Amino acid sequence: MINSLFNLFKKALRTEPPKQASLREQLVPRIRHVSFLKMLQEHGVPEQQQPVTTALCGELLVSYAFDLPDQFIMASPSQLEQAGISVSEVPALALWNLARLMPRTEHFDKQGCMVVRTGGELEATLLLLDTFMEYMHVNSLGKEIVAAVPRRDCLLLCDARDAGALAELGSLAEKIFTEAQDAHALSAQKMLRRDGRWELFTGH
Repeated sequence: MINSLFNLFKKALRTEPPKQASLREQLVPRIRHVSFLKMLQEHGVPEQQQPVTTALCGELLVSYAFDLPDQFIMASPSQLEQAGISVSEVPALALWNLARLMPRTEHFDKQGCMVVRTGGELEATLLLLDTFMEYMHVNSLGKEIVAAVPRRDCLLLCDARDAGALAELGSLAEKIFTEAQDAHALSAQKMLRRDGRWELFTGH
């Protein structure tokens, strides 16, 4: 998984973001495992070429990238400066773009555990969209939502009060996470949504 991530990052670094007015509209968030940053540091990637990141929960963080037609380019401080975007505005701007670009979601129930699909490897980033989580809270899953993102293209959700659904979510997350340790793998950890934020779920 680490080698694949590094290869993708190196490819991105070879091309500077094109200078165009739409760059602000192409900045989006991506969910990463914390080993992503550690790997970049170990390979000597200069700090100014490393992507801007924010903490998410446990083993996961949020990185930011320019979603260009032919590739993703990590949004490093120097690239953000070239695009006229301040580091302080990155999280809000990226979330705005994500909400605007997010395809229609589909989901199916597996023994009380909801498997969410969007296409485009955007499933994990749904963790960041308050409107989506509020919708799931009101219409499907109740007050306490537990989530797992074993891969970038897989989001699992369930009601924290449903023991059977929790067991199914944990089993599915572990199975999906271990099936293929590639650049798409994230974490089998369970997370609880509380007051609009994610924290590690340790059970009741």
